[in-house]
Amino acid sequence: MIKASQETGATLGIRPFAVVLQNDRFNIASLPDALPFECKEVDSWEQVFRRLSSFRPGCLLVDFDHEREEMLNQVRYFADHGIRFSMVGVSADQSKKTLQMAFRCGFTDLVNRPIERRQLIESVEEAFRSDGRGVDSLCEIRSCFGKLTPKEREMLPALLKGVPSRKLASLHHVTYQTIDRHRKHVIEKMKVDNMTELAMKLYRQY
Repeated sequence: MIKASQETGATLGIRPFAVVLQNDRFNIASLPDALPFECKEVDSWEQVFRRLSSFRPGCLLVDFDHEREEMLNQVRYFADHGIRFSMVGVSADQSKKTLQMAFRCGFTDLVNRPIERRQLIESVEEAFRSDGRGVDSLCEIRSCFGKLTPKEREMLPALLKGVPSRKLASLHHVTYQTIDRHRKHVIEKMKVDNMTELAMKLYRQY
């Protein structure tokens, strides 16, 4: 389901979009009408990653009040693997404690519920700018991640830690040449010269 108006939206050259992680009370239909950006609805975190792994700035819209701890655990899981999203939360709780929690977990803003159209547009457009900012932008890194095979993504944390190829080969019951091949492909797809450079790229502070 896609909901958008004909307005121009953020001026980034490539038209950005928002991904809405839906639940029973939060979905595209619950957003204000005639938003100046495209919205795409998903119902799982794996779909969030797939949608936002394109060379196109975007942001994630989530219900910050729905199963909050589970949602934050998912955010931390991706962050621990070097994958970050530009996120805007929606919450009826605008207390200082809740705002600080959201910002610590990487949210660019927390929009009040019920949702006011202008506030949502301003928050989402700031998230778009954040997502596409810099040479190694969040958007760019996710897009490179999207090119990795499931096995390369599985191996990546150990490769980043510098686990020797022969030890990894023994753990995964493959040859060390296979591990070396995975490392080579990861380096190529992530557009770096070595794993040290990749670790710096993934875990720097945004």
